[in-house]
Amino acid sequence: MIPVLTAFLSFIFLSFASWCIGEGGEILGKKYDASIIGGLIIAWLNTAPEAIFFITALSSDNTRFAVGAVSGSSIVVCTVALGCCIVLGTRKRKAGTVQLQPPVKRQCLILLCSIIIPLAILLTGYNIFFGCIGVLYYVVFIGYSLFHKLPEDEKKEDDIEMGINQNGADPNSTDNNKEEEDHEEEEEEHDEPLYKGVFYLFLGGLLICYFSKPFIDSIVSLASSWEVNPILLAFFLAPIASEMPEILESISLSRKGNSQSINIAFSNLIGGTITKTTLLMGIFCFFGVVKGFEWESPTYSLSLLLLTICAASAAGIGYFVPKIKQTHGLLLFAIFSVTGIIQYCYNINIDDAIAAV
Repeated sequence: MIPVLTAFLSFIFLSFASWCIGEGGEILGKKYDASIIGGLIIAWLNTAPEAIFFITALSSDNTRFAVGAVSGSSIVVCTVALGCCIVLGTRKRKAGTVQLQPPVKRQCLILLCSIIIPLAILLTGYNIFFGCIGVLYYVVFIGYSLFHKLPEDEKKEDDIEMGINQNGADPNSTDNNKEEEDHEEEEEEHDEPLYKGVFYLFLGGLLICYFSKPFIDSIVSLASSWEVNPILLAFFLAPIASEMPEILESISLSRKGNSQSINIAFSNLIGGTITKTTLLMGIFCFFGVVKGFEWESPTYSLSLLLLTICAASAAGIGYFVPKIKQTHGLLLFAIFSVTGIIQYCYNINIDDAIAAV
């Protein structure tokens, strides 16, 4: 009964924390580049629980669980969370499409290039060289994001282009509506001071750091009492627990329907995935080399391969597709379903083989 109550209360606080981060991100997003707010600040706040969970599992020598958790969380973010972002965001827009800002597209390209790291690790095993490459890649990503901002005029041109393409409308017919929208946005900017956005982000991040661990622990306790397979627990339940704030925050932003909010949500998810394909992969290699963990080729290789495929799919949609539609979100849902079935069937087969022996 106690784990159920803990899970419920923690979920409530995490939901509120996600709302705070969404509001704070939107306020700061009006003043700064979406890739800065989404890819760095919000992504770091939301991926902190997963990073803590991952390092804790490695420190306790539960390597198999850690691999399943980090691959599962990456897949959930790249498919389920990003799919929700696309579906909900496009439904709120008259044209049924959304265009990503250039910095967010560059983030997708950075993610697409970063999949070389988990791909190399699954082929070579624990490798200190690729571990250093992963950490260095993430540091370069942060530095690049900080010094490449989107000019305000460019953001407005993107929004105007979105309005022009809606239902094939003539540019002149949308001028008045655009002016009214700009006027409303200016009023909102005056009504929402910068310190309020910072406060929301701080409060949301504080709540996530405090309540994520109790929520994860309660989910793990419930799964253990229900005698759930530990591999399936790592791949399915652990990501749901650790990534819940990120999913809820992205859904909250995407439901607003405006271009800036959708770009922040998209950037948030892509930035969080880059953290996993670079920094966490580097930490994974360091622990493996220092502690002398054994590389379980089928299990670890499959998990990292699925992670690579899903990350490449999400990055490809973001970078190569000019106008993202609802069908792209549904495609990501389908990829998650296939990935989950493969992982489930593979784990069941392993358990059957062990039982037979």
